[in-house]
Amino acid sequence: MPKEELIRELFEGSPKRRRLAAEDLAEYRDEQTISALFRAMAEDKNGGVKEVCAESLKRIGGESVIKGAVEALKGEDPLAKALCLDILAHFGEDSIAHLSALLESPDYNDRKYALDALAAIGGGKAMEIILAMTKDPNPNVRYTATEYLADFPKDPKVTQTLKDLLQETDDPYGISTICQVIRSRKEAELLPDLSDKVRHVTDPFIKHWLYKAMVALNGTDHLLDALENALEIRAVEDILKDMILAKGEIPPEAKGFLREKGIELEERLLKEGL
Repeated sequence: MPKEELIRELFEGSPKRRRLAAEDLAEYRDEQTISALFRAMAEDKNGGVKEVCAESLKRIGGESVIKGAVEALKGEDPLAKALCLDILAHFGEDSIAHLSALLESPDYNDRKYALDALAAIGGGKAMEIILAMTKDPNPNVRYTATEYLADFPKDPKVTQTLKDLLQETDDPYGISTICQVIRSRKEAELLPDLSDKVRHVTDPFIKHWLYKAMVALNGTDHLLDALENALEIRAVEDILKDMILAKGEIPPEAKGFLREKGIELEERLLKEGL
């Protein structure tokens, strides 16, 4: 079927014919075809059609496809955006050079789109850029970059960056984000830094996030302090769940604290702690 007829089918045919047209268009590698596939991926209401468009774009490849995927990251359709990230990840580090406009944009949303792409691409080069973006002046970008550090392998550069962020950050959202990443990466080297931070914090909710990270890393020095703080903000069950996950049981000193305070646990939580 001629290219022009396939493009017409891509937008006017039944779902099945649109999928077939999208698949057959992979044989054409010109700008008109690439543009049509990106448009269909963004506009078509059928997820299957969108996915075939993405697969055809990956088969076509080249700089125009990578540039098109970067630009399409700004679209509103969540599936189309996810497929663009998949396209960029498919071409790996070749995609990174085309993210510079987003990375340098004054619009923080553009910088976040670039972060999404870098996280999907992965690898050492992407990690270096994400590490640098933890110093972005916008907190949305800064903490999104921090969240993405959770996905990278153990690396002293990541550990040092988390240490620096922990020392420099005082707002609740920032602390909670950093602590969640420390927990998920099991950065036990940062236990002394968490301990030092909690001594200089007065907000009990911020303290709670710090204690949760310490407990998750199997820290034993602050269990009772963590429970006292959790009692103040009515989050005792939350910290106990972390203790159970870290130790496989509710520690004896925690049980003694609960008895002393006259706290009765739900049967469900007791069973988890056995």
